[in-house]
Amino acid sequence: MLFSVAANLTNVSRDQIVREDSDMQLLCEATGVPTPSITWIRVLEDGSNSEILHQGQTWDFPNISRTASGTYRCTADNGFGNPVTHKIKVNVKSK
Repeated sequence: MLFSVAANLTNVSRDQIVREDSDMQLLCEATGVPTPSITWIRVLEDGSNSEILHQGQTWDFPNISRTASGTYRCTADNGFGNPVTHKIKVNVKSK
């Protein structure tokens, strides 16, 4: 018998404060049947969304720069039920 389970976020990054030029990783793990796809966008200052910037559970930021400061949102969606989202604020401090 086939069954579907809506996407559910199981492990997500908290808000981040990182030093410029350090490495950062954002995490957004989800469960569901079928397995949800994870997409990442940046929430722009006017409240609108950027295009999809990354796909996958983890997003690496090597040698992060201050321009990466802002709010990011991951969305888990498997086409069953409503997509689930989580916002993460990133604050990059200068050296």
